[in-house]
Amino acid sequence: MTEMSESLLLTLVKETAEKHGCRLVDVDFDNHVLNLDGPDEAVEACAAALAKLLG
Repeated sequence: MTEMSESLLLTLVKETAEKHGCRLVDVDFDNHVLNLDGPDEAVEACAAALAKLLG
């Protein structure tokens, strides 16, 4: 992944997480891991939205 596409992807992931009421704690694109923080319902909504976004 190029630096620009990784930066854009990080921005999209962060904005999507914040839109659903949670916070992005850590990202590991190489291993496809996103760590989220927030209330359980918000994290579930974030995870579902991010899964849809990232395919």
